[in-house]
Amino acid sequence: MSPEIGDSVSKARIEALTDGVFAIVMTILVLEIVAPHLSHSEASIELAKRLLELWPVFLSYASSFIILGFFWIGHDSQFHYIKRVNRTLLWITIFFLMFIALIPFSTSLLGEYQDQQISVLIYGANLIIALCWNYLHWWYATKDHRLVDSDLDPILITVISRRYLMGIIIFLVVIAVSFINIHLSLVLYICAPLYYLIPIQKHKSWTWFTKIK
Repeated sequence: MSPEIGDSVSKARIEALTDGVFAIVMTILVLEIVAPHLSHSEASIELAKRLLELWPVFLSYASSFIILGFFWIGHDSQFHYIKRVNRTLLWITIFFLMFIALIPFSTSLLGEYQDQQISVLIYGANLIIALCWNYLHWWYATKDHRLVDSDLDPILITVISRRYLMGIIIFLVVIAVSFINIHLSLVLYICAPLYYLIPIQKHKSWTWFTKIK
């Protein structure tokens, strides 16, 4: 399927934009961790205690950094199969990156107010919306093999699509759990990245995906 006149976009530029945004966002995450401000006399007594009090912030940072890593891996893997791009795909990517760029804020909110349900909801909603745009990105590119090779395995396309949908379901469940037990939902947020470590198998539609030759 050849692009229409004026609809052609450089695949390399979209990948460069994505890489740049992810690099900045992953760097901003650590900037949200602020060292305790103490005088030298207070530091010898209070520093260790203040650092321990930052554990929720470090935990939310680590979890979000890993999740961002998997978002980037997933997006990179999509472009292993996507051979052509157009302006529609570019705009889908931009909206996807808009919610990726919001993750440092929702992470900071969760780290600072981990006992407040609204922070749990905002963080989960942020991840779900980003996943939805990522799913839409893959669906649009593969629908009728629009931007992928015509011989790309339909089973692989379905497996990857269901993988995104399963991720969305997982975070919806985590949000639902927060209405019962906020602390349990926080544990599930931390455990969620483990799901993405499972390599894809074509006969298992619930697994994450990597590049399949």
